[in-house]
Amino acid sequence: MKKIHMIIVCSLLLINLSGCNSAKVDELHDQVIQLTEEKEQVLLEKTVLEDDLEQKKEEIANLQEQIVALETRYDISIVDVNFISENMYKEGELAGKLYGNFNVSVSIKNNIEEDIGDIKITAKIETSNANYPKSQPKTTAAKMDIVKELKAGEEKEVLFSDFSIDHPEVIQELILNVIDRGEIVKIKLPKAFPPGSQD
Repeated sequence: MKKIHMIIVCSLLLINLSGCNSAKVDELHDQVIQLTEEKEQVLLEKTVLEDDLEQKKEEIANLQEQIVALETRYDISIVDVNFISENMYKEGELAGKLYGNFNVSVSIKNNIEEDIGDIKITAKIETSNANYPKSQPKTTAAKMDIVKELKAGEEKEVLFSDFSIDHPEVIQELILNVIDRGEIVKIKLPKAFPPGSQD
């Protein structure tokens, strides 16, 4: 009788252990499936990001080509313009705004494979009144400089001095022109009322 009882107990233990092993295997199998799905999702996201990165690289390359084409379509291009003045806001919301006399620094570049001499550059200010939009702008200041020589690929800076800001409500536009050999650049002057003024 004891022998039969032992056999039954052993049989029950084996069934329980077998059930435990089967449940554990099923759990591990589910984990493998989940990890496989997560891996596939990560790989898919990686592919999407790589495609997006490749597209952005192409867009950047196209933009760079357009910039080069724009910069080199003239024999001489204006590559940079800076306003220089003690009468300029240095910080805050009005940073960069002019309210008095100022100078203009203009960088030009020779885009062709030969030296160019006697380059004429003009800087003039055209003024118009915002209250009379149909009125023709008037030239209120004009200056010219001559660069004796600009070697192939060379870049040089030209300085125009002693311009002045009009009332902020008057529209003033700086027009730079590399005569006969280059481009024309127009810049609306960044203006503000002087510090402490009552507008």
